[in-house]
Amino acid sequence: MNRIEVVRQAVAQQLDDPYDLLAMRLMFPPDRAVVRIDKEISDLYAYPERLQASYRDEWLAIATRAVFRNAFSDHWRSDEENLDDYLRYLRSQAIPKCIHDHIELFRKLGEVLQIDRSDNTIAFPDPGRRALMKIIWPDR
Repeated sequence: MNRIEVVRQAVAQQLDDPYDLLAMRLMFPPDRAVVRIDKEISDLYAYPERLQASYRDEWLAIATRAVFRNAFSDHWRSDEENLDDYLRYLRSQAIPKCIHDHIELFRKLGEVLQIDRSDNTIAFPDPGRRALMKIIWPDR
């Protein structure tokens, strides 16, 4: 298994939580963000499916790139030791500090997750999705 596969597996196992992924997105913002992150989080109130449909994959990719770029700086250690140390640092120091510094965004994310996981929440498809569904499965 090469380095990138090891990093992908480690990120998927240890940074899989939406809070961790949002923290990684905040700490390592993409070069060209079309929409500001606070707008993306606010949009989740109306479109909570975006968290699983697109944001999660984007944030996982950001986390994977960040870990791959930063985890292997100590060349005298093995890749496994470097990766374990860096992930430990992220989980114990960097992510908690990021959450503290951006507490309002994380509160909004928590509200969206609570709404999304609620048993009495019904998701209504947006007009574009309804139009597409009518094309795929027209009413007869």
